[in-house]
Amino acid sequence: MPDSYTADLRSRRRENPIDRNGNIGSIAKEQATSTRQKLTTDYSQRANEMASGKEGQEYKSSRRTLSESSAEDVGRTGSKSNGDGMWRNELSLNPNSSSTQPGHPEDHSPGSGSSNRRLSDAVDVVLRVLLVIVFAKLETMTAFKREIHEEELWLYKNPRRPDIVKGGELLFWVIVAPFLVTVVFYLFTKDRRDFRAASWAWTLALCMNGLPTSMLKITVGRPRPDYFYRCFPDGVMVLNTTSSSLDSSILDFNCTGLPGDINEGRKSFPSGHSSFAFASFGFIAYYVGAKLHAFDIRGRGHSWRLCIAVIPLVIALLVAVSRTCDYHHHWQDVTIGGLIGLFAGYISYRQYYPSIFGPDAGTPLVRWPRKEVNQYQRLAGNDENESRDERAEGDVVRRPLIGGKEQSKWY
Repeated sequence: MPDSYTADLRSRRRENPIDRNGNIGSIAKEQATSTRQKLTTDYSQRANEMASGKEGQEYKSSRRTLSESSAEDVGRTGSKSNGDGMWRNELSLNPNSSSTQPGHPEDHSPGSGSSNRRLSDAVDVVLRVLLVIVFAKLETMTAFKREIHEEELWLYKNPRRPDIVKGGELLFWVIVAPFLVTVVFYLFTKDRRDFRAASWAWTLALCMNGLPTSMLKITVGRPRPDYFYRCFPDGVMVLNTTSSSLDSSILDFNCTGLPGDINEGRKSFPSGHSSFAFASFGFIAYYVGAKLHAFDIRGRGHSWRLCIAVIPLVIALLVAVSRTCDYHHHWQDVTIGGLIGLFAGYISYRQYYPSIFGPDAGTPLVRWPRKEVNQYQRLAGNDENESRDERAEGDVVRRPLIGGKEQSKWY
């Protein structure tokens, strides 16, 4: 008996050897596999029964939450064992949250969000009104009196001409033109959010453009090209004899013209017509070009899109050039004024819209993004873990745990 028993043990050991790492042989593996299949079948049946109703949905969401939490969190939450030896975690779920997460539910009342939006809108309106008031006040201030040398007098002796584009006409069109464009797009798209964003953007562009333009006018005090005939309407130059200047080349004019014309004659830099034209029509170019995808990759090769987007800039350029033709501004004035207008229009546009060169060009930004309750966030690999969850739906035993690594309960 002992010899036969020893021989039987040796034969079994040869059939199921145990390696250095402690791995068992085929017989033990078959037993473990059969036990695992039985447990998996029972577990799958219970999961399918629960998945048929609302409880199943909550169960699936809680199971996905468990797969995202770490082993330490599972241990702290507490685990309970059922009669079949399977382990199940009891988590307090928040049914109001879009993503099932453990933790304390937060109260996001819609009334508080709407009141915040109304308050923000009121602040924006007040800000624009204040900018308009400051601009109007700066327009009435006296400009800096810059000295004029005798050798540069020729720059300011051009004849006086009427405005080719009058100030009132320009003010009308810089307000009406962007409004009409946004209304046309609203009639086609019926997108209220886009109409609101565009209205906030172009009004901010005009208000922000006026402030630096007027401040530079009164602080620089550069004479206009027709300043001489504003100072001396009859063309006879009169100088002050009480001048104490040490430089005899500096002319001390004793102007005989109207004080208002003389003060306006010292507000050449930068050009207000140019800055307002480029701020308004520049915004239209950004807005229309983004809607037509003229500047992003989807509009490449379609020259008609670019031509339509550039038309407003051509109109603004014509307004700027007209200020040099009627001798009201120097070319440096209209250049800097145009750049100020373009910059004011673009930064105002970007406050409410993404980049005109990006894939989402023309889509208004979400001004008040919805905040979701998500106290426990994964550190990395969110999309990868979700895809792994979907692939593991067929096998409820194997599911992603920490870091998206597939684990099983057998090791």
